[in-house]
Amino acid sequence: MAGPETLHDDLVALGFRLVEQSRRGDFQYAKAANRYLTYHVHWDPDEEGILFTWEFAVGEFFDHRGMQIGSNEALNLFLFPQYDSRGAADVSFVASELDRIELVLRALNFIDAEA
Repeated sequence: MAGPETLHDDLVALGFRLVEQSRRGDFQYAKAANRYLTYHVHWDPDEEGILFTWEFAVGEFFDHRGMQIGSNEALNLFLFPQYDSRGAADVSFVASELDRIELVLRALNFIDAEA
């Protein structure tokens, strides 16, 4: 398990920024991959693990392209995983999750949706 300073420095090197440290001592980091996609890391040093998740502002994404979903509540529509990922409190876990999610999102294809 990485110490708080080491993990913090590693996450910053990946482009994350600390957005909150709770009174309990857990840390929340965020990384904006682009204007629509944000990654989140939640780390409680006492639990020896990390929760990794992401959100994609799908409403804003389609609104910017002249399309809408449903009644077009563009600012309130987000795509996110059904299940968050949990792993070791190590930057290699976070890096592998970043790579995995980017592959999944790059593979989305609305024309050949059955593939």
